[in-house]
Amino acid sequence: MPTETTAPLKPIAAESVAWTEWADVPRFAVRYRHLTRALLGDDYKIGVAIEELAPGRQSAPAHYHIFEEEHVYSLEGGVTLGVGEGGHAMKAGDYACFPAGQRAEHCLINTGDAPCRYVIIGERNPNEVVVYPDSNKVLVRAVDGTILDLGARRGYWHGEDTGLPQGVAPPAEDAHAPAPTPVAAKPPIAAAQAEIEPTHGSDKPGSKFGGAARHLTYAALGRNDFRVGVMIESPAPGRRLAPLHYHMVEEEHALILEGEVTLLLGDERHAMKPGDYVCFPAGRKIGHSFLNSGQGPCRYLMIGTRDPNDVCVYPHSNKMAVSALRTERCVFDMGGLRGYWDGEDEG
Repeated sequence: MPTETTAPLKPIAAESVAWTEWADVPRFAVRYRHLTRALLGDDYKIGVAIEELAPGRQSAPAHYHIFEEEHVYSLEGGVTLGVGEGGHAMKAGDYACFPAGQRAEHCLINTGDAPCRYVIIGERNPNEVVVYPDSNKVLVRAVDGTILDLGARRGYWHGEDTGLPQGVAPPAEDAHAPAPTPVAAKPPIAAAQAEIEPTHGSDKPGSKFGGAARHLTYAALGRNDFRVGVMIESPAPGRRLAPLHYHMVEEEHALILEGEVTLLLGDERHAMKPGDYVCFPAGRKIGHSFLNSGQGPCRYLMIGTRDPNDVCVYPHSNKMAVSALRTERCVFDMGGLRGYWDGEDEG
């Protein structure tokens, strides 16, 4: 994790990122713009991409992830979220989440007559294991992306020279135990179903802060144990939702959906429009905040990893929030520095 101040990452327009085609076979074909890789290369915790699916095409074979969490936010057109034997129609503004380890197979299918686009968000884990129930396969990324037949299970001592006398079998193991029963995935939600949360300053005339937010992930799952959160944030005209800040542990990403937004990035100002994207790697010591610089509404997807041990720094007010303390009052004045032995009885 970087610990020194480095040059800030400038926002990019999604349309400036070249499409990458994935079309090994006719039925499964998609093209995508990997926004995070365009800014960070392969050094990221979560990836954000825009995918486009042509009519009649499927994004990937139905699958589920053991270690990676996955999220989808529909941008335009209609797409069907295939889950198990069923499916759910998704339209622009709809959202779905697939927690890691949830044995709910899923894929996206364009059953319409026009291309559809959506944001795909996922964790990046070098040890990921992906299961494909329809074809009874499992992909093991840590072993060169090896794909195995789930029907080829073996006992632990199978094929080993155990030293046991001829004809004596090792302790019995059930190598053919049935796989755990898949569970039903949570259906997608419309963004409007997520509760509107007024933010600090909204009820104070003249405040620099105020607006609203909708927490899509919490609304979709109905619980608070996710690792990546996806929100729609909407500062009021002329206002921001948060002071300038940076995270030491959590990674953040933003994709503009509507309106005129100005990114405050240290001492810099960057105008952003719908389709523009920026990310903030953990430990990069440059404060950021988003201002609604227009006269009307603005909306952007705010995507972030969620770590209970995060440290958040507010450079303009010289404060630090230490979440690991697990207390309500965890924000400190950074001017209150102490030496290791200060206040101790040194004898």
